[in-house]
Amino acid sequence: MSSGQPLFQLRKELSVPLSAGEDDTTNQTTDTNTSYERFQSVDVSLDTHHHEDKQTFNNIKILTENERYVVKRLAPDLSTLPIDSSSSEGLVDTHSGKALVNDNDFLYIWDYYSSQRNTNFCRIPLHEEHVVLKHEPKCLITWPAAMDDTTQMFAENSGGAFGGVCIIHRKNGQLIYYEDIDSINNLHLQLSHSKAHTVNLKLKDNESVTEAINCEPAGIVIATSLGRVLFVTIRDSSGKPSVRVKQQLVKPQQGFFFSTFNPSNEVVSLKMGPIVGRGERLLYIVTRGGNFQMWHLSVSISSYKRLDVQLFEQILDSLQDLYPFAHGSLQVLDSHPLFPDSSSVHLVLSSITNGDEMYYILSTIVLDEKTKSFTIFSTYRLNTYVTSFVDKKPELFIPAALGEQLTDTTTVFVLFNDAVVLTQVSSKLDSSYPLRRKWEDIISFRDDVNLIGSGYDSESIYVMSKEIGVLEISVTGEVNESEKSMEEVRFVKSHVDQAVYFSGISSNPIEFNLPKGISLEVDEIEADLRSCSDEIFHSKGKYIPPMMNTLTQHLSLRVDLFRNLLNFVEQNFNFKVSPNEKLKLLQNFEILNCCLKLCILLKNLPELNEIWKKTLKLRNSNLTTETLFVGQLHEFPKVFSQFLAQLNSKSMPASIPLKTSVVDLLIECVYKGILEEGEKQLRYDLFKLDPLELGIELPWFINYENLESINSSFLDFKFSTQITSDEDKNRLLTLTKTLYYLFNQANLWFKEYSQRQETELFGKFQLLFLNNHLSWNQALLDSNLKQEALQIAEFYQDLEALVETLESLDKSISQEAYFYYFDKFGYQFGSTVFQYYISQNKLDDLFYRFPEQHDMLVEFLGSSDKYGEVAWIQEILDKRYDAATTTLCDISLGETKKDQPLEQRQVYLNIAKLTGLMNQPIPLDQLKLIQGDLDTLDGQKNLLFKLQDPRIKLASGFAGTPFEELFQSLTSKIEQHQSLSLRLLIEIYSMLEDTDSFYCALKLIAFNGDSLGYEHKKFLVAMVWRRCILIEDWDSIKDNTKSSLYQVLCKYFSEEFFQSGLALPSFALITDSSLLTMEYLQNVYQEREDVIKDSFRKEFESVRSLEPQFDKRIQSIIATANEAAGKKCIVNYETNTVEYYS
Repeated sequence: MSSGQPLFQLRKELSVPLSAGEDDTTNQTTDTNTSYERFQSVDVSLDTHHHEDKQTFNNIKILTENERYVVKRLAPDLSTLPIDSSSSEGLVDTHSGKALVNDNDFLYIWDYYSSQRNTNFCRIPLHEEHVVLKHEPKCLITWPAAMDDTTQMFAENSGGAFGGVCIIHRKNGQLIYYEDIDSINNLHLQLSHSKAHTVNLKLKDNESVTEAINCEPAGIVIATSLGRVLFVTIRDSSGKPSVRVKQQLVKPQQGFFFSTFNPSNEVVSLKMGPIVGRGERLLYIVTRGGNFQMWHLSVSISSYKRLDVQLFEQILDSLQDLYPFAHGSLQVLDSHPLFPDSSSVHLVLSSITNGDEMYYILSTIVLDEKTKSFTIFSTYRLNTYVTSFVDKKPELFIPAALGEQLTDTTTVFVLFNDAVVLTQVSSKLDSSYPLRRKWEDIISFRDDVNLIGSGYDSESIYVMSKEIGVLEISVTGEVNESEKSMEEVRFVKSHVDQAVYFSGISSNPIEFNLPKGISLEVDEIEADLRSCSDEIFHSKGKYIPPMMNTLTQHLSLRVDLFRNLLNFVEQNFNFKVSPNEKLKLLQNFEILNCCLKLCILLKNLPELNEIWKKTLKLRNSNLTTETLFVGQLHEFPKVFSQFLAQLNSKSMPASIPLKTSVVDLLIECVYKGILEEGEKQLRYDLFKLDPLELGIELPWFINYENLESINSSFLDFKFSTQITSDEDKNRLLTLTKTLYYLFNQANLWFKEYSQRQETELFGKFQLLFLNNHLSWNQALLDSNLKQEALQIAEFYQDLEALVETLESLDKSISQEAYFYYFDKFGYQFGSTVFQYYISQNKLDDLFYRFPEQHDMLVEFLGSSDKYGEVAWIQEILDKRYDAATTTLCDISLGETKKDQPLEQRQVYLNIAKLTGLMNQPIPLDQLKLIQGDLDTLDGQKNLLFKLQDPRIKLASGFAGTPFEELFQSLTSKIEQHQSLSLRLLIEIYSMLEDTDSFYCALKLIAFNGDSLGYEHKKFLVAMVWRRCILIEDWDSIKDNTKSSLYQVLCKYFSEEFFQSGLALPSFALITDSSLLTMEYLQNVYQEREDVIKDSFRKEFESVRSLEPQFDKRIQSIIATANEAAGKKCIVNYETNTVEYYS
């Protein structure tokens, strides 16, 4: 602990490169003598099974690992070797610890587990300088004679024995054996001849070597293209070099009369079995057609065949029911003994074809040498690899078959051209095992990795590529972990973790994306993705350090890891994972990224940092930035909302620099951290999600408080700052984009389901947008960002802002743009334009600017009654006078239109009268109604004139009554030129202390009485006569002709009001309280009905108080007035009605 080193340090091979230029290798060193000895040593500070001493340098680098396996890269890098990668072949010999690679010209051998920084290569020329080989030879490592035959271990005191090499030329059949590699290292071929031991295999003209295997201590076994198998010894029984073709195990499968070779006789597998004596070993041979042979090889005696069985038919029968297409497509590819000490149990790899896919089958067979037969114990199909092979067939490797410890299950490796598949088989031949679900995994390689060699020992397999060198793949935990726990390792989670944590290693040959054709359950995929996401989000992954030097570094690491996760999802599950799950992943990334941006920003803005700290204390007194960002990140959205609210309240009275800092924070955290790097780059560009693919919940960054805070900060910045610099203009523009996106996403989410739009929250969002969106647009226009405003309004289809922006442009510029938007948005845009012109009273533009949009304008004007006040103009322009008349009547005719200004109604009605006269036929009934309303309006204008006369005032009888309050209310409206109903006009006329007003009231009833209804008309006539009588002090009137009643009756008779059905005054009429109905009171006086009713009652009582003979006085006045008016009618005084008139 005193070393000063940090307690936790990220392992070097897991760290994300700090820059694109970093490499995980050290500088290359070049040997001045031999260019082929160049290599790259990988410095990895990671403990491995093979290198316990941490102070000792090693060349091992872990490329990926999970709970099942680990993949390591060993030294050296072969890319620097001057070999032809198109014609090269390699081998890893785990017995000697050597690896080799060769092309047509040279053979290179090295210690693949070397701990030296500069690995030494042994170079052996393969031909004379003037010779050109068409095919690379087959090369094998041979073991020293000092190796014990029974243990295959080097004997004690064996000195510096390093083994030899066997070089087999494929076409000419020459086999060259060098007993000691070191003695010929970099030696000229002519000088090395003296150390060579050779033999000719005597191949036929059309025959070549295809396979070779070292079966020491017995010898070398070679297979040819004609299905022949040769056994070659390289030492005699005493161990001295002696190369000779000892025996032909399998004769050529091409007959004398048949020149065509049957592919089913191709030898596909040569596997050595256990050592069975001094200089003796078992050999297993399998052909493509399923012929299996077991040979007993011996240096000293003749080798003999112990077993010969045909596997093909039984394997086919075992597959036929489940895979009918197996017939005609089955081929045997490889076999391997299952146990280290038994020759009776083997695993056979075969393939069948189903369309474009190839299924690979593992069959466990149990051999019986006594009966010369076998049985199939179990059959299993690989699920993770279905790609057809072309030239290089897949190979089987069972490391446990070389070991000594037998476990319940044995791991099987299947090496393909671009992948390694791992699975398990039962080691105890448990009859229930085939029924159990087996774990299976796959390690894929990049397309640019070409595997040229392999090898294996009791713990690992090794694969070789010129691009990557030697990789070691080891199963972890197989001995110590139970079978059940191994099965519980989730396939998807394992591969996701590898892609997330290891794909950042530069020059990693592993292809972390899953191969095509793997069938996986969607629920399992989504659960594993959530698990990996949570580990990064909550900083609980085992490859994530608890803390780094700075919090920023820790957040940056997790952000980069999360990007790896999202890229893996897009590459492998983009069309399997639901949009909601992808949005949940995206949400976690955006929160992380927002935290990173905020963390960086707060370092440079101390004033904002103080506000942040206070926000944390308000949330929780023990909460710190580190605890929040590392272990409680799920709390960040709420804390961030509180922080924005605090910033908004603090910045309002603050200085301009602080306001600018708040805007910069919003841009960095919200716009860049969330919208740009999250929504745009990942949601839309990476995942290709449709904007309408929404989550179950509102996005985490969208809530009413956040939008209100951002909007307030925008307006505060706009109206408190002189926006002149390009930086400030860009700030406004970026905030505008942010606000539009946030509101648009909220709007899309609410409109996905109708019930969401019924909530109070939706209304608050809508109101906040409607109250402010034009202010955002105007801010851009004020900053001369018209083009940007146009683009934003068009993108988000904010047509109101779009029209305002177009109107801010010169007409010559905007005209073409208008045509474009009319075509793009159609009626929706047109209606917005027309609404704008109406609201701004730009009627010339409305009717004349876009003549080509005439039909759209007509449709718009007819879509709602509220446009009637301008629609009639278009109808007159179109000479549709009947429509114009109807429209004008709709907006001005009748008592329901009394809220309009008096003069406006009068204008509309006069125009309606004129357009009505233009119609054919003339609508007489409609014109009568129009004229009636015009008369009423004239009556109101006359009443206004009277009210302006100081001599005319409210009759004294109404003073102090509710009628006085009503009078004041109505006269106030008249003075404001508000239209009143006919009933209320008559009411006011009848309350004036003016004789002519009673006449005016009766005249209005005479002209428009039919619109009132019989009962209401009768009541109003009675009311006018009653008030006309009550205005006088009849006791003081000696001459009836001086009374108001007489004067009004004179005009009544002279203007023949009786022809309009106006009753003559009578005591019975003016005292009939039944005419005053509740319906009338409610319709006319509404909330005043009770007090008005009481006032009417008193009015009735007043008129009843007149002398009983007053009815005769009224009749006398009627008769006198009728005579004075020229007696135009005959009055029946008994009924008090006019019965005859000319």
